[in-house]
Amino acid sequence: MLLGAGCNRPTPQYSDDEMNYFDSALPGMTEQCRHKMQFGGIGNVPLDTDECFKMSLPRRWQGLWRNAFESYVFCETPATRCRIDPEADPQPPYTWIEFKNPVDPRIKQAAEGLYRIDFIGRRTVVRGNYGHMGLARHAIVVDRLLFIDRQDRPAPAEPVSGRAGVQPSAISPSR
Repeated sequence: MLLGAGCNRPTPQYSDDEMNYFDSALPGMTEQCRHKMQFGGIGNVPLDTDECFKMSLPRRWQGLWRNAFESYVFCETPATRCRIDPEADPQPPYTWIEFKNPVDPRIKQAAEGLYRIDFIGRRTVVRGNYGHMGLARHAIVVDRLLFIDRQDRPAPAEPVSGRAGVQPSAISPSR
């Protein structure tokens, strides 16, 4: 008799009420990722944004990238500044930025600072709470870096030889 065979449903780690809370805090999460969270726990959720949230089609983006401790943000052109400051700007004009593996060597070598960048990437479709402490309204995943140039001066203790800035004549798309 096989009446009970195949009916063992996995035990949820989070109730439907808890998942409704996550849905409101993390809008745009895919159904597949939501299922992984509910039945596998938070540790089963992929870390890469594009593996868990609805993303736009790839397109070209240009703007400023602020590389700082707990502050990996992108501000689209025509932005002239780019930093996290929730007290001064409760509706920040920036987007959290992530770089897909393999990460371009120019990004790996980039010291803290402000960079002008040009890249092909995808942005989250649904406005939400992304990045460090959920302060950014969107996240962008960089699939291919086209150009990077340092916009501010390195700190006095920072070695100049390891700078990530490149001259426009030396640009060559990676990948």
